[in-house]
Amino acid sequence: MVTRLKRLEGQLRGLQRLVEMGEDCESVLTQFAAAKGAFQRVGEIILASVIRDCIAKESSGDKGPEESVESALALFEQYVRHLQ
Repeated sequence: MVTRLKRLEGQLRGLQRLVEMGEDCESVLTQFAAAKGAFQRVGEIILASVIRDCIAKESSGDKGPEESVESALALFEQYVRHLQ
């Protein structure tokens, strides 16, 4: 995870340099798309981890499997709303 975040940081710094240097739009947009994809992938990994933890904790408590799944789906829906 930390490696992915560092890679994303490098991509964002590269994007910043391109803009500061006045590089062509195609280069800037290509770098932007790469950074956006990396950022989205990190979000997906974090979401998957949170959902696993949520289901594991709630399943071991007094909530049943259906309630655990509903909680996980609520987290997923919240994540998707923030992407739009």
